[in-house]
Amino acid sequence: MQSEGVQTVERALAILNCFTNEDDIWGVTELSKKLELSKSVIHRILVTLHRNGFVDKDVYTDKYRLGMKVIELGKVATNQLGLRKIALPIMQEMGKLTGESVLLTKKQGKMGLGIEIVEGPYSIAIRAAFGIGLPLHCGASKKVLLAFQTQEFIDTYLQNENLIRVSDKGTIDANVLKEELTRIRQEGVAVTAGDVDFGAYGVAAPIYDDNGNVFASISVSGRSFGFLEERAEQISLLVKKAAREISVKLGYPHHGVKGEEFD
Repeated sequence: MQSEGVQTVERALAILNCFTNEDDIWGVTELSKKLELSKSVIHRILVTLHRNGFVDKDVYTDKYRLGMKVIELGKVATNQLGLRKIALPIMQEMGKLTGESVLLTKKQGKMGLGIEIVEGPYSIAIRAAFGIGLPLHCGASKKVLLAFQTQEFIDTYLQNENLIRVSDKGTIDANVLKEELTRIRQEGVAVTAGDVDFGAYGVAAPIYDDNGNVFASISVSGRSFGFLEERAEQISLLVKKAAREISVKLGYPHHGVKGEEFD
């Protein structure tokens, strides 16, 4: 038997599913007839949906249409699907050019989640990060996301989060991390070694959405053995170029990104 809470959620979803391109406005009586639920139940759920922005109420007709919250969620879903579709061929080309593994990471709150991967000869370094959320201070792909958030977000994160290094469980000094984030922001790229896995390096650059916010990153990872400064510079340029290309295709409206101008 379903709990009352689950039943309410299912009824709310049923109401939202009634809204289509053809039937985009509904009244309480109409929804009551269609879903075979009492008007009081329909009204109570609509009030909650309206309070949370999922539906809007026409003050003249007392009927409802979908609200901005639904539009916002749809945009998030579209962006994520669009991000993976746009990024994958660019990631595959990056893999061919570098011979390394390439990871696409998306910011989710205070975490970074790997949502797409192109595996190279050394895939162990980023396989653990794919599909699993890691804190934003852990590894190049996450640090670059943290570095390009607002200063308020960064300060709050550094004050409140447990700054532990994944690879050795050592404590990270907040002031040292803050300096690193400033450098990442200035250079437009994050380069790390041994942050998440011993013997592995990461190089990551930020991806901008159509509002100019950094919400994802693209990174290259491989064995840190023999990873010389010249190699780091070469991969940094490639990663920044790839991130720039993805940002433009996502509709990033500006002519440049922090750390590098568009061609």
